[in-house]
Amino acid sequence: MQMTRLAVAGVAACAMLAIATPSRAADGDYKGWFAALDVAMTQPNSLDQHYANHVVTNAPVSTTERLVMENDSHTTWRGSVGYSFGKSLGSLRVSYWNFDNDDENTKNGLLGGVYPTIVGYGFSASPYLGYASNATYPIDVTATSSIKAKTVDIDYVRPMIAGEKLSVRWIAGLRVATYEEDQGFSGTITYGLGSYTYTQNKNFKSTAKGPKVGVAAVFEFTKHFQMVGGMSVSFLQADTKGTARAVDSGGNVDNLSVNDDYIRGEIRDYDLKAVWAGYGHLDYYLGYSASEWNGLVADPLPASMTGIGSVQSRGRDTIAFNSLHGGVIFRFGKK
Repeated sequence: MQMTRLAVAGVAACAMLAIATPSRAADGDYKGWFAALDVAMTQPNSLDQHYANHVVTNAPVSTTERLVMENDSHTTWRGSVGYSFGKSLGSLRVSYWNFDNDDENTKNGLLGGVYPTIVGYGFSASPYLGYASNATYPIDVTATSSIKAKTVDIDYVRPMIAGEKLSVRWIAGLRVATYEEDQGFSGTITYGLGSYTYTQNKNFKSTAKGPKVGVAAVFEFTKHFQMVGGMSVSFLQADTKGTARAVDSGGNVDNLSVNDDYIRGEIRDYDLKAVWAGYGHLDYYLGYSASEWNGLVADPLPASMTGIGSVQSRGRDTIAFNSLHGGVIFRFGKK
């Protein structure tokens, strides 16, 4: 089942990469340079940034709320430049994609106990705020998140005629990918005239590289309108480094770190778009894409959950970037 899934993902991935290829640049009768710019509204999914548990105990009933970061969509862009060799010899393309977004959640006046889960229970710093069984003192909580991801691709795309209105683009290339994540927690509980503050922070970064294959199908409805759908898969080897820190008002500190050079990574890309082609030097397109990142996005410093409660992290290993996107392709040469 695993091999079958990878095989299907590989074919799908190839298709998606081909989708990103300029329609005219892949034609056998075009020779010259081309460039493309893609703008998208991208939603990160399944990040599962669980930053704390809020527990209130009124014997004999206990209630636990799992506090999770609300990750918003963000504008992203992709740029590419390439050269088509003409006469069905294919094209060579270099592409760059970037995602960079910050989020913040604030909850004020929580009663009971708050148990941070970014680092979890430490050995020196106090691991919680308040007491679940004493809903008297208000707790103010702020959680932050920063996600950065980027890819650099070098692809060779070879077109093949499959029918009167159907063509296929095969893709083979190399991908370099980077994923970085920051999480922060800051909580303050007020006891009358005094207060107590506890913070937790975590950062990790994965850098990966490896081969990529893909395929895309191009169906020509009219001279100027096409539907392009495809998928690609990248098989990556990743290096991951991470640090985490917990600090309380008393000056107690817990530090954690990790360095892992043997992480298996995989990125599966899917895309479906409508292309309006052949308008002078320009092609236009509008579509929907999804990119699934596996392995290199796993948290290398999972929180120590001793005593925090039953509502814990889902053990995230895969996230996705889903996008509504549109763009333009410019061909510099003549048909």
